[in-house]
Order: sequence, then structure tokens, then C-alpha cells
Amino acid sequence: MRFLLKFVLLLFVLASLAGCSGARLAYNNADTLVRWMADDYFALEGPQDEGFKARLARFHAWHRSEELPRYSALMTSAGDRLTDGLTARELVWAWDNVKARYRHMVAHAAPELAAVLATLRPAQFDRLEQKFAESDAEYARKHLKGGEAEQRERRDKRNLELMREWFGDLTDEQEAQLATSSAKLPLLYALRLQNRQRRQGEFVALLKAYRSPAELEPRLKHWLTDWEEGASPEYRRLSELHRQLYIQMLLELDRGLTPAQRVHAVTRLYEYAEIFKALAEQSKLARSGY
Repeated sequence: MRFLLKFVLLLFVLASLAGCSGARLAYNNADTLVRWMADDYFALEGPQDEGFKARLARFHAWHRSEELPRYSALMTSAGDRLTDGLTARELVWAWDNVKARYRHMVAHAAPELAAVLATLRPAQFDRLEQKFAESDAEYARKHLKGGEAEQRERRDKRNLELMREWFGDLTDEQEAQLATSSAKLPLLYALRLQNRQRRQGEFVALLKAYRSPAELEPRLKHWLTDWEEGASPEYRRLSELHRQLYIQMLLELDRGLTPAQRVHAVTRLYEYAEIFKALAEQSKLARSGY
């Protein structure tokens, strides 16, 4: 369910996707984006569309008032931890917190989603399968183009660009070290495509099999949160290896950061903490009538 995953992840990881002003704008318009994606994938009609709009508005309001203050605190804590250097335990802490917040959002969203998805008709299932196929084809064009060497080159370039976003300009030595570390990461694109196709098939089968919100809700929640269930052993093994090597890559980069680079990243984390705090305050102002 690509539009939901994009929504719930967007709401937390905006900091890694856009600049500060972009994060603020994207969050305030997230509900519009999700409605557009839902219509694109399902072509919701009449009462379906109105019901989804109302439920999404409630979810967005809840998220703004209840979750954003937690994100602000998490960003502040992450900045504090980065100030004196990172450890593997702290990186695992960050990932575990991202997963925990995602699972909490899914638990809150599942009843709202199930109420709408249980109303889908056969033609809408057909549209969903068609959109999944189009999305998979786009994924393949983007990530599987060329041979392994070309795919690795694109992947390593994206890793370099991401580190530059967070830490500013890197020295030649840092870039060379990062290139070496990134090259060790397993290439997962083909396995990821296979896994997402498996998950898409499970999702469509779920919607077709359970036609009442009460039946669909717990199964939808399980599907959204236990995404590793059913994955191939090879995919799970390489995904875990990728996670471990990525942590090593970040730790190696962290050890060589200059004071200015560290301040650049810490400042950015604190800026996002303030953005999340300000966005949460908007809900308080709205409730007070100002």
C-alpha cells in the first residue's frame, strides 16, 4: 500500500528528504498528497472519497498534536548524541525509535484505513494491481538499469549525496573512505523488487478476502508492521548484512568528521526539532481559535 507507507514514513523522515522550509511545506500539505495518491491507486468514489478525506484529516490532526512533539524530542536527543560522536548502540537506538514511531502510527491508522478499504469494489482491485505493476516497472527502470557495476555506481553516488546533505562538503579523503565503505554494501535492488511484488500480492489478497472493517483491521495492521514475514531467507540475510555494514560506514565517517561538519549535522537536527515543535504548536493555535 504505497500511498500509506509514503505518508507514515514521510511524516517522520522529512528531515532526510528536504530542506527546512521544504519539510514545513511538505508536512502541511501531506494530507493533500496522500489523497491524490489514494485516488491514483484506487479511484475512490463519492462516499468512499469523502470518508477517506474525513478520516485522513483526523489522522493528520492527531499526528500533528501527538506525534510531532515526540519527533521534536527525538531530533533533539539525536543532536545531543551526535555532538560528542556516535556509537553503534546510538545508531541502533535511532533506528529502533523510527520503527517504534512507525508502528505507533500504523496502530492509530489501521482502523481508519480498514473502514475505507473494506468498501473497495472489484474494479478498484483491478486498478490497484495495475498501479502496482506500473510502480514496479518504474522501480526496475530506476534501479535495475544497466549491469551490476552501473547499479553500484548509482547507489554509491546517492550515498555520497546524502552524506553531503547532512555533513556539508567532504574532503577528498572522506569521499574516498565513503566510496570504499559504500562499495561493500550488498546490492539489493532485484531482491527488493521480488519482495515488494510478494507484498503487493499479499495486500491485494488481504483486501479481497476480508470484506468487513472488523476482519480487515488486525490483518492490515499485521501486514503493515511485520514486513519481514514471508521474505526469502536470502533477502533477510542480505538486508541484515546491509544494515550492519551501513552502521559501520556511518561510524567510520563519524570518526573523521571535522568540528565544522559535526556542527553542520547537529545544527540541522536541532532545526528539525524546532520545525516539528512549531508544526505541533499550530494544532494548539487552531484548537484555541487563533
